[in-house]
This record gives sequence, C-alpha cells and structure tokens, in this order.
Amino acid sequence: MSFGSISKEAHETLAIAMNRIGGRSNTGEGGEDEARYTPDANGDSRRSRVKQVASARFGVTANYLVNADDLQIKIAQGAKPGEGANSPVIRSTKLSRGCDTPSLELV
Repeated sequence: MSFGSISKEAHETLAIAMNRIGGRSNTGEGGEDEARYTPDANGDSRRSRVKQVASARFGVTANYLVNADDLQIKIAQGAKPGEGANSPVIRSTKLSRGCDTPSLELV
C-alpha cells in the first residue's frame, strides 16, 4: 500500500513485520524515505524489499532502485482519472510526495 495512503508508522511497521518473517512489503507509488535503507539499532529493517516504479512521478532515483530486491513496474492505472500524483485536496506533505516536481507538465 502506498505511503501517503496510510501513515508513516503503519507503512514502516508493515515493512518490519514482513522482513521479520521473510516476506516482502511493497513501497507502493509513494516510495520511501532513504533513512529506511539503514537497519535499526535492534536489527529491524524498515526497508520495503519491493520497490514500485509507477507511470507518473513518484520519487524514483538510482538510490531507490538499488535498494530494491524486486521491482514492480506499473505501466498503467485505469481506476483513477488524471495524470496521477495529484490530489484534488491539499492533504499531502513533502515527505509523502517524495521527489516529485509539483505542477510539472507531463505531456
């Protein structure tokens, strides 16, 4: 589930739990903070092992990609209108937007 649709704490807790049992969590479109790539002092990892690369601008960097065990490449999205990454209300924060460029023309 995308960071931004659930809280930072929920997203990181899911990653920790999946890593503990040998599973894989997915960043979703929102990506993740680079601080999560470093294991915690107790050995827990908050890093999602699957990184999603979406069809719009969701903070994909070289560092994001090399910290993936698997990539999920999302080619299209039919459920939502518009170009993606744009919320009709002001609810996102700089952290949840990742490395996007606000109001960037895509075409």
